[in-house]
Amino acid sequence: MGAFGREAASTGELMTSSNTPSCSSGLCPKPQTHLLSGKCLLLVACVTLACVYGYASKLTEMIRVTAWSASKSTEPVTSGDQTTRGNGINVTKKLMTLEPVIFAEIPRQTLPNYKNPCWYEKVPETEVDSNPYKSHKTCHAHIKTMKSRKKMAKHFRDGLIHNDTGHFRLRCLPYFYIIGMPKCGTSDLYLRLTKHPDVVGGLKKEPHWWTRRCFSRQMAGDIPNVTVPVREYLDLFDGAASTIKSRIKKSLTSSGQEVVNHDVITGEASVSTLYDNRRWGREVWDESSNEPAVLVANLLKAVQPHARFILTIRDPAERLYSEYLYFGNGKKSAATFHKNVITAIDGFNNCLKNNSVRSCTYEPNLTEMQSVRLRLGLYGVYLRDWFAIFPPGQILVQRMEDRSEDPRGTMTRVLDFLQLGPIESTSQKDAIFSLKKEHSRRPTDVQLGQMLPETQRILNEFYRPHNRQLAALLNDSRFLWQKDVSV
Repeated sequence: MGAFGREAASTGELMTSSNTPSCSSGLCPKPQTHLLSGKCLLLVACVTLACVYGYASKLTEMIRVTAWSASKSTEPVTSGDQTTRGNGINVTKKLMTLEPVIFAEIPRQTLPNYKNPCWYEKVPETEVDSNPYKSHKTCHAHIKTMKSRKKMAKHFRDGLIHNDTGHFRLRCLPYFYIIGMPKCGTSDLYLRLTKHPDVVGGLKKEPHWWTRRCFSRQMAGDIPNVTVPVREYLDLFDGAASTIKSRIKKSLTSSGQEVVNHDVITGEASVSTLYDNRRWGREVWDESSNEPAVLVANLLKAVQPHARFILTIRDPAERLYSEYLYFGNGKKSAATFHKNVITAIDGFNNCLKNNSVRSCTYEPNLTEMQSVRLRLGLYGVYLRDWFAIFPPGQILVQRMEDRSEDPRGTMTRVLDFLQLGPIESTSQKDAIFSLKKEHSRRPTDVQLGQMLPETQRILNEFYRPHNRQLAALLNDSRFLWQKDVSV
């Protein structure tokens, strides 16, 4: 049982008589205590009769549906009060004010026999035969995504579970998030992971929903003015939910009782999750310190406290140049990059005259060019905040340079971090551990060559103190990037 399941098992299955359905309909919630009580004996009788007629699996599914529908709550799961930096405001209460719909839509508990965080949601009878994706907002939706939604709509009713109380659909959040950084191999990592037999991707690899509330790849400037509801974000994982529900693993307890588990997981790879907090703007800034008091990481902690995060980073100077080559507009050159770097450093240093490094790193109004996002290389600033919010054991940090040199070793660590089982298929092993890279540098960009030596020197000087702080935070001198040479 995964961490999400353990949380639900420990807090979510004790139900009062007021919200417990009657066994007369053949539906009883799974009990945690008082195994010899009258209601539980009746449950045993129901299950026994179902086994006789071969319906035990279906009845168990219906029991879960009723129990989780009745126990749905808008209260977030937290491991104690989260407080902001400096002002003592309860972060969870602030988040519920900022994002009330998210807490209303996502329950505090998830199904205990699902490794991935999933739950059942009741579907209004008027919507059982409708297209649940028809009213989706337009927000840079890819045509491939739209086609997939149209296909899923045709089979929407077939995927519902129903009983005497109504129809239910399985909803799932990602089990893992690849949170950055841009041009650090996140696409390659995501594609490798989805080749694992126990990992299934969503409709979009990189929805950017938690940071922008919109499925937008917009890199800089104003955030999109379209707000996509949380329901539509969850819709991205409907296909994954269907696979998660259908793929089961059976095992026997020491007493010989059969246990059915759903071990397949899903995830997404929005690199903005680590650093982009512009959606809230000045609403969550501590004016006394001129720093953000609430981050996207706080929201994820309140909604999904056991989520796992993977961060891949590289030499910040090389990352910046790679991003310039990939996103730069017009005629690109090493000389133009050098000019843009000088402008970016001057702007950041001007901010530092009156503000802290953390303030300038998150400052939503600091002018920054799309192709030269200097602040994204200040990895230590972001990670210190994430480590203050999530236990370090839920965040895996790797260097892209190490993945290039040892893809098998680094991917093995990722699979272990996600608690994924062994791989039997040779073709799957090759797809996961091979040396082939996705989204390598384009031939036209390769022809531009490396950045100018003077640019390299200036960037190394700028990032050196920040790399030292990162290496100290991670207790790993490799993150000084003193000897690495990017390809």
